[in-house]
Amino acid sequence: MTLGGESTGLTRRLKAYVRLTRPITALSTVLAAIGGLFYAGNPLDYAGIHIPLLVVIGVALAHFSVNALNDYLDYKSGLDLLTPRTPFSGGSKVLVDGIMKPAEALGVSLALLLLALAIGLYLTLYRGLLVLVLAVTGALIIATYNKLLVRIGLGEIAVWAKGVLVFVGAHYTITGFITLEAVAVGMVYGGVSALILYANFIPDVEADRVVGRRTLPVLLGGKAWLGYLMISLTLTLILVLLVSLRLLSPLAILALIPLALTSKVALKLKTSRGLEDIVGALALNTRVCRGVDVIVTASIVIEALL
Repeated sequence: MTLGGESTGLTRRLKAYVRLTRPITALSTVLAAIGGLFYAGNPLDYAGIHIPLLVVIGVALAHFSVNALNDYLDYKSGLDLLTPRTPFSGGSKVLVDGIMKPAEALGVSLALLLLALAIGLYLTLYRGLLVLVLAVTGALIIATYNKLLVRIGLGEIAVWAKGVLVFVGAHYTITGFITLEAVAVGMVYGGVSALILYANFIPDVEADRVVGRRTLPVLLGGKAWLGYLMISLTLTLILVLLVSLRLLSPLAILALIPLALTSKVALKLKTSRGLEDIVGALALNTRVCRGVDVIVTASIVIEALL
């Protein structure tokens, strides 16, 4: 093989790994970590630059690992052979398309998880045993999500808890303490993650039902749009309460602007006549959720630096 051919092969492999791990989906997790790092003030006042960087890298690697593991498990269960192909649901399809072998996808997932745990161990030596406890709790959610949690109707709740864990874990790693205030603010990031996951489950309802997954959209059936609306309203109430109690900067109230669009998403889901309509609703929901994450994180960072 020529050098050009080797380069092309490597490029294809890297593209396959990017497609498998879906880095763009880690934005919410990364923003939760950044928010946690800045919630008590400028993190550089507590630690050197390498600690915040390791926290962000560690949570990103863990998220990539989850994406790869879910693709592997969903392929092995037959789910990804049944789910429709959309930009927001149904997995990356790299295994379905034969671009990568299942064993390779599993190996990528485990390698990324080990790297994330190695960072967690280093941060444990820096801050204390509680970092390891939080990391192991997150790892347990990853390990049991596909085989257990999503099959007993706890998938969305587990993802909500994951968002809280990321925020609180980052906050603790920098400050050395956990507060109820940090847990409460972490609920915003967890809620956003749950809202994204819930909506993205909707196109896969029939496939999930076939393989025995009990997601909330599966349980609600034709009322799935109502479940989406309830989660978004809960998230809105949490945000308003946190700002009212001054646990979040007044700037965070601007997140109500994108959150107002969740009513439009719910209406699109309710009146959808097919997959194309649902995909349109999911696209809007993704923009809404990214907007909330960015605004809340920006408000925390600005307040910390002023």
